[in-house]
Amino acid sequence: MTRLPLALSMLLLVALPAAAQSPEVTIKVAPESVAVGEIVTATVSITYADGVTVSLPADGADFGDAEVRSATVTTEPLADSRSRTVGTYEVVLWEVGEHALKAPAATWRAGEGEVQEAARPEATVTVASVLTEATSEIADIRGPREMPLKPVHYLLAALPVLALIGLIVGLVMWLRGRRRRQAPEEALPPLEPAEEALLALDQLESDDLVAQDQIKEHYVRLSWILRRYIDRRWGLPALEETTGMLGHTMRGSGRVPEAQIAEMIAVLRRADLAKFAKFRPEPIRAREDVGAVRAIVNATKPREEVPEEVAAQAASSAE
Repeated sequence: MTRLPLALSMLLLVALPAAAQSPEVTIKVAPESVAVGEIVTATVSITYADGVTVSLPADGADFGDAEVRSATVTTEPLADSRSRTVGTYEVVLWEVGEHALKAPAATWRAGEGEVQEAARPEATVTVASVLTEATSEIADIRGPREMPLKPVHYLLAALPVLALIGLIVGLVMWLRGRRRRQAPEEALPPLEPAEEALLALDQLESDDLVAQDQIKEHYVRLSWILRRYIDRRWGLPALEETTGMLGHTMRGSGRVPEAQIAEMIAVLRRADLAKFAKFRPEPIRAREDVGAVRAIVNATKPREEVPEEVAAQAASSAE
């Protein structure tokens, strides 16, 4: 029989300190009656003894139907070996009627004991309608009021249209004047193959790539001038064939004088060596090849036939 009272005494010794250490939680709201959408300030106060740790949420605090707009949590010491943690929350309610705001879930722990949930008291807030008592339903939206317009208003409204019209007229006049100034240019007839080749050779000599130590570039242009002349003068695919193939094509065509074929192939082979085999002809040889191509063009360009009457007249004048 003595064991039962002893057990009860031990249980009371354990329970009483725990009960004494349990924090005191209160919640107050102001104002207690608001309209829909108005801010309600909920103040949650937790008072507890020294040695107790309290955690009151700020971000993510849950007030049920209320929307939390802001939250601050502060802690202050009290004079009687206690402390107080205060959470101030601004919340908004969107439904008409009475709402019970329950304090957000807080936790506490005494010393090294287990974490426990604090009490969650409630406070009541009444949300009234934004309509007055005499109003039975929401009134219709008023239509726009008519504003008297002055002449200056019409002028300001017409300015963008007038500016656009002026811009279009100016653009049309500018285009017409430009067309008058730009007389159609007559297409110039293409140069004869020989004339084109001789002009290109003159330009090559004027650029004097040899003096700039650009032997490869010199022979690239010289080879192109000669091949284009062969292509246009005799209608042979000189720009597409290799030098060896081109020699066979010229001999097989029967159009190119045999005496000039060997000279042209010799120049083209030196150009190939300079372009692809890193062969560097002497500068004097490079300049001589320009003269050789000019001589080929002059020797093979078409001759103008002089009428017999003109030739006879020229002969008699010479006598």
